[in-house]
Amino acid sequence: MQLRTNKFVAFSALAALGAAGLFAQQRLAARAGQREGRPLRVMSAVLNLTDAQQTQVKSIFQDARKSAQPVRQQLMSTRQSLEAAVQAGDADQIQQLSATVGNATGQLTAIRSSAFAKIYKTLTPDQQQKWGSLQQAMHPRGRPASRPTGE
Repeated sequence: MQLRTNKFVAFSALAALGAAGLFAQQRLAARAGQREGRPLRVMSAVLNLTDAQQTQVKSIFQDARKSAQPVRQQLMSTRQSLEAAVQAGDADQIQQLSATVGNATGQLTAIRSSAFAKIYKTLTPDQQQKWGSLQQAMHPRGRPASRPTGE
């Protein structure tokens, strides 16, 4: 009887953990979906983008996301390898993989910055001024940001 009770408790706990994991996964997917269109919504509201500008911005973001996808996948893989190197205490591998992480991060920054430079060119002078004010408010201490310069 005790064995049957223990099996039931173990099965119940396993089922609860599985349900909790599924629920968490669904919440993460929902959040990702909400975040995906957020930059466009914020820009549209703050800069008062026209429908044509919104279409252009959406296209630019989609192209950037597509370009960044393989780099993000490589970065995730490299970070996993780096964690394994840390656990193994392999200093040479840590150095090599850290450089690879830095390179991939730089590539992602370049993709993002290029996208924002393209977006900046679609803005009117008034919108560009608002953009500058918004960037200044978001990064008041002069922290580097992916911000177009208008070039």
